[in-house]
Amino acid sequence: MSSLEVKALTSNQLDILKAKLLEEKKGLVFTMSEIDDLGLANKDNADEVDAAMNDYESSHQLRFRNREVIYAKKIDKALKKFEKEEYGLCQECAGPIRFERLLARPTAEMCILCKEETEKEETSNFFGRQSKSLAKTVDLTGMFVR
Repeated sequence: MSSLEVKALTSNQLDILKAKLLEEKKGLVFTMSEIDDLGLANKDNADEVDAAMNDYESSHQLRFRNREVIYAKKIDKALKKFEKEEYGLCQECAGPIRFERLLARPTAEMCILCKEETEKEETSNFFGRQSKSLAKTVDLTGMFVR
């Protein structure tokens, strides 16, 4: 077997990875259904410094919550792939993803070779770049229009 060949995941490896996904989902601080105040209530008695600190803390909490919501969606997507028996298969080349990669990043959807190729394309394409944290396309074309 060449060093580039990757074996399909064993049932033991799949069990380990599924348990890891479920553990990570349990470890999330915020849940997708959680509707929290997050300190967004307007404090009438707060002075300017307190109000600024509240705004700063609230923006950080919202940012962390958004990241966790996105990660929870990725975990759910990975768990659904278990049901379809598609977990561990690259979405680009349909080949197996190495166990070590999935152990480090259980929500990975691409093998390392396809992911590297995709990242090269993203960095070389100025107008098609994507936000790494929010997984949205960044529109830079309107940036220069007055």
